[in-house]
This record gives sequence, structure tokens and C-alpha cells, in this order.
Amino acid sequence: RYGMRNPRLVKVLKCMEANLESPLTAQEIADIADMSIRQTERLFARYLNTTPMNFYANMRLEKAHTLLSQTELSVTEVAVACGYKSTSHFTKSFRVAYGVTPKRMRAVGN
Repeated sequence: RYGMRNPRLVKVLKCMEANLESPLTAQEIADIADMSIRQTERLFARYLNTTPMNFYANMRLEKAHTLLSQTELSVTEVAVACGYKSTSHFTKSFRVAYGVTPKRMRAVGN
């Protein structure tokens, strides 16, 4: 999906995708890669030009955008499905990423 061939990175990305509802910690991500946190950060910087946690957050927000666009799940249900503990934190993160709140996005049909 991301055009990566680095086996450690591919393994981490698959695990991230499989754990959107219950997000992994930075240490768990590093353990999956069989690297230190710092080495994992360098791996992501090299191949994806971001940090593991930023990439993961964006992955979760992309999933939320898809769910809001393609399902009738409530904003709260989408937040939980994407690993957010509070709807307010989800709404703020979504607004920063997409420039609109989840509720507003759904209302205008994006």
C-alpha cells in the first residue's frame, strides 16, 4: 500500500493498520521492528519523512475520514473505532488534519 520494501517498516505498518482501535505505544512499535525507539524514528524519517507516532496518528485519522464518509457510525463510534479515548480530542485532531470538524464534514458531504 505504501510502496515500501523495507521488511521492518512493512511489518510495523501492517501492525499499525491492524491496531487502529487500540493504538500501539512507541515502545511497542519499536519492539515490532526489533529496534530501539530512536532507530525506528530514523527508519520512518528515512522512508516516510515523519515520525512513527505522527504517521500512526495520520493513519488513524484517514480511517476516521473513511468511516465518516462511508458509514452511518456516530462521531463517537468513529472516534472509538480509531483509538481515541475522547470525542473532543478526536474532533480537535480531525479539525487540524482536515480543516473541518467530523460533524461538519459529514454535513457537507466530504
